[in-house]
Amino acid sequence: MKNGKKKLIEKIAVRIAVTDANTTCPWIAYQPKLLNSVKKLKKH
Repeated sequence: MKNGKKKLIEKIAVRIAVTDANTTCPWIAYQPKLLNSVKKLKKH
């Protein structure tokens, strides 16, 4: 059961990272820096 929960959390984390890499901040003043590993997930 622990492996199932771990894989689910990993899938959710990757999905959030992909979404974060492909969206921009709606506020002009602040855009957080992305990790290089997250930048690689970005769609061009």
